[in-house]
Amino acid sequence: MTKKEHRKPSYPAALRMARIAFELPSHPFGWPLDAIQRELGISERTLKRYLAAGKEGLVDRLGRPYFQVITDGGKPKLRLPASRKPVESTAYQAVSLSFTLAILKFLEGTVLEAGIENLWETFAKSLPAYERADLGALDRKFYAIAYAPKDYRSLGHILSPLVEALLREYRLQIDYATGVVHQIEPYTLLAYRGGLYVIGKTPANRRIITLAVERMRKVELLIDADGSLQKFAYPAGFRPERHTEGAFGIMVEEATTEVEILIHNGETEAYLQARRIHPTQRFTRRRDGKALLTMAVRGTVELRNWILGFGPWLEVLKPPALRAQVAGLLRQASRNYKT
Repeated sequence: MTKKEHRKPSYPAALRMARIAFELPSHPFGWPLDAIQRELGISERTLKRYLAAGKEGLVDRLGRPYFQVITDGGKPKLRLPASRKPVESTAYQAVSLSFTLAILKFLEGTVLEAGIENLWETFAKSLPAYERADLGALDRKFYAIAYAPKDYRSLGHILSPLVEALLREYRLQIDYATGVVHQIEPYTLLAYRGGLYVIGKTPANRRIITLAVERMRKVELLIDADGSLQKFAYPAGFRPERHTEGAFGIMVEEATTEVEILIHNGETEAYLQARRIHPTQRFTRRRDGKALLTMAVRGTVELRNWILGFGPWLEVLKPPALRAQVAGLLRQASRNYKT
């Protein structure tokens, strides 16, 4: 029987494997296999051969492999096992937390900001001294500008009972700016475009509603006749992402509306193509070369205002009711500028 010949290892192959091992610690969240193939200029088959060889030969004294292949979001990645992750990976955690703080800057001066700042201080103290020195300018290296953020610094008396009710599952009574007093079971405190909103169910009609925090005039924990706070059972099946699914923004309607929007210039098309405007968005090209954006949305109030912000560059084709609304508002806006 002829002995099967194995391909002889080459210096380029050894160098590529060494490069994978050397660079892997700089990818603490995993290095996608397709990215490795592009970086090294090798085929999928070649990479699999490298990984198989490394699995057998690159092990520690306990026999544990130097790396592992995981699947993240359906995408295979190479990463260090938890037992081998370098201390330096905490720097990435610090960046993630710092950037999150920057995004939540609109909570400045509230009870929520105080909790986040305490979390950062605790985390920073756990870092090695050399890493604390490197992270000294994080607030300048990672910065976020909120779009028209709301100011909650004077609403501590509103946020405190809201947070307590959400944590302890207490019922609330909310005096709202519309003049309606709502009794609700709060499910979610939602941050959206620099603002805070509460999603909850009204026990009276069992309807889920969304209320803006800055429009709450008074918030109280409901108390029973015996003096105890009213509790409710948080529904195991409730998911905020499901409740808002299909909505354009956070104001949800039951009916789904098919929307067609014509894009009139290339700059606007490029701007929109680069963004996830809605989960159902689809761009198609018409015969005249212009792009058509289609969506299936639950609620068009926020969509209407969004379209108006693009002026002449977006045109509603469907539905007719939304087209008429936008056209009427644009005509009214045009009259405001007549001299």
